[in-house]
Amino acid sequence: MLKFFRQVRQKLLLENRTGKYLKYALGEIVLVVIGILIALQINNWNQNRIEKKIEKHLLQELSENLALNAKKIKASIAEEYKSIQSVKQVLKVLENQLPYHDSMDYHFGRSQFSPDVVLSSTAFRSIQSRGFDIISSDNLRNAIINLFDDEYGALISETVRLEDQFWPNALLPLYHKHFRIKSMEGNPFNDDLGSTPIDYQALLKDQQYHNMIKHRGAFRYQSADLKKVALEKTVQLNDQIQNYLK
Repeated sequence: MLKFFRQVRQKLLLENRTGKYLKYALGEIVLVVIGILIALQINNWNQNRIEKKIEKHLLQELSENLALNAKKIKASIAEEYKSIQSVKQVLKVLENQLPYHDSMDYHFGRSQFSPDVVLSSTAFRSIQSRGFDIISSDNLRNAIINLFDDEYGALISETVRLEDQFWPNALLPLYHKHFRIKSMEGNPFNDDLGSTPIDYQALLKDQQYHNMIKHRGAFRYQSADLKKVALEKTVQLNDQIQNYLK
């Protein structure tokens, strides 16, 4: 093809047909430019197709993470309310000075338990490392960043604030003072081991312990409320992703 164009140009020059030569050269330049533009368009189309494929894969992975997070948060909320019920039982015993029964061991242990939740964020980290621009929808991109950076971040930081400040300073000293640890294996605050009072009458009279248990109940309600908000926004984002993928 290039040889053919070269021959045409040479023929026009030999025949001293300068006007036609210039028109032909201009036309040839236009054809080259059009060819370049078409090549660029094809390249852009291929690049967009590749990026859409990557975006879809990342969003599908993110959707799986969100479904798992929703399941974890639901389970953690259920644990919060189990602890709240135990706090209520302990307060009932303390406030009414009821006699000891070994069935209370479960509630003594559960009332001091703080349910936690570990959230999955592998897909979010993958999107973050690749660049958030891979998500072409502004609304969806902002919703993803808001959930993982803001909502999940607030949930984790508030959980740390509630537990790390209170647990070692207030709960553990009173727990060690009033309860016998049954085993060094496992969690002494779980359902199986429970917590047996060392001196039940001393426990009933310890107002500091009473106040601590009330704080535990308040923390459990506060933590459950935070997790409910996180759960709602997790489900909403997953629905948004599913609609976008469709």
